[in-house]
Amino acid sequence: MCKMNLTENQNFHYLRAKRRSRARSIVASFVESRPAAMKVVVLPAPFQGHLPSMIQLAKRFAVQCPSLSFTIILMGTPSFSTANAAASIAAEKASGVDIDSIEIPSVQLANPENIKPLTQLSLYTEFHRASLSDALRSLQASSTPISAFLIDFFCTNAIDVATSLCIPTYIFFTSSAVQLALMLHLPKLDLETKSEFRELTTKLEVPGMLPVDPRDLPAPVLLDRKNDEYKWFLYHCKRLPEARGILVNSFLDLEPTAFKALAEGECLPGGRTPAVYAVGPMIGNPETTSGVGDSSHECLKWLDEHPDGSVVFLCFGSRGAFVAEQIREIARGLELSGYRFLWSVLPPSHRRPGVSIHPTVDPFEALPTGFIERTKGRGLVWSGWTPQVAILSHRATGGFVSHCGWNSTLESVWFGVPLIAWPLYAEQRMNAVEIVRDIGVGLGLEKEGGDGSDGGLVRGEELERAVRTLLESEKGRKVREKMKEMKELGRRAVEDGGSSETSLADVIHEWVEGSSLIPSP
Repeated sequence: MCKMNLTENQNFHYLRAKRRSRARSIVASFVESRPAAMKVVVLPAPFQGHLPSMIQLAKRFAVQCPSLSFTIILMGTPSFSTANAAASIAAEKASGVDIDSIEIPSVQLANPENIKPLTQLSLYTEFHRASLSDALRSLQASSTPISAFLIDFFCTNAIDVATSLCIPTYIFFTSSAVQLALMLHLPKLDLETKSEFRELTTKLEVPGMLPVDPRDLPAPVLLDRKNDEYKWFLYHCKRLPEARGILVNSFLDLEPTAFKALAEGECLPGGRTPAVYAVGPMIGNPETTSGVGDSSHECLKWLDEHPDGSVVFLCFGSRGAFVAEQIREIARGLELSGYRFLWSVLPPSHRRPGVSIHPTVDPFEALPTGFIERTKGRGLVWSGWTPQVAILSHRATGGFVSHCGWNSTLESVWFGVPLIAWPLYAEQRMNAVEIVRDIGVGLGLEKEGGDGSDGGLVRGEELERAVRTLLESEKGRKVREKMKEMKELGRRAVEDGGSSETSLADVIHEWVEGSSLIPSP
């Protein structure tokens, strides 16, 4: 009777809440009565932004169900250090999480420097099939059965290995629910679209998201359909439905329309949509990222000297390099604004943003003459790594000029810091559209020239306008208030009984129920 009076959207959440309540009671019963341990094997993509959230996911599972243990399989590549990853995992193990790692033998690609990142990763996974199979067989032969194989969404060619061993595969999606909706729907768009997406004059219709400008599709992967990058991206899109379930690093209140479309199978009409679980937000562990509580970094000492919410933080990720002209324009805009700023700057790029940098060039050489002296006291330019999580959590940070990587977006939401969106590559343009247009927790920037592949130039006056709008105007006040609201909803989602925490219970319930059905190899 009650359900008849609910709106369609309310009914969607009501039914999920009932299912979660049942799952939580089953998991609680399991924790209390079942002594046998279960193992989950994890295969992350060897990308800087993918491993930390997978580790956090394992920790969250372990808190809910101490009988679960995790083994992370590391694939080494020229751009990814397994030693650093293993050390990070060992630190978590020392803190009490039942997690360890194994490294499978590395493989070599001919001329990897000439192969683009997604193609590289896909080939590495392909060439690691035999050693991956050996690792899974060895783990499966131990006294602790493998309940699930949890893989990154760009490692779907590993599904075949797990299937051959009768191990159910789940996918961890480290990007947004909107991006997942696009990936599930892309094979249909690929069949229906004859030209390049960037040549389309109308917006694309994708269930779960507002119409999107083709130029805002993940760049440059989707802007050249003849490229190997696009072919591999499409390959992974087609394989997503084979997973038993997909865990998304997001939460229901952040992307309700996308999660509803995913739950109802709208993104894959006529096909099978796996169960989709919102399990975020998961961010890098502050305690192991020179984060909250670590006041030793010079950037944090500098922030301590400034009033609450007064500093604009600029950081564009590990590959967020700009050409020298753009660095000068950023400096000019910050000087014009008159606001306090903390700017994490990389050596200049010699081609386009985020692609190739001059590691031996001092980025300070690209700054306008006298800029450091004129902004002394109210500005700090830092060359090299900065503790982003700690900076965003600091009371003095009042705004974040970001490349809109999904990890950075979730960190900003977690600490309630409003955004100025400056996307550079990959899915960041779509993230920026969602941040500014759909969720309303950030402001956009206008660029001169360029398209989805090179981004164009942001003039100093435009950056000044955006900073002043965010911190001074009524429009900025609404953005700040919306971000505060999302902060509260995000933290509530991962509390006991929250939407994301109970999604984890759903997954554990599946693993518990299915573990006794998995045959030995």
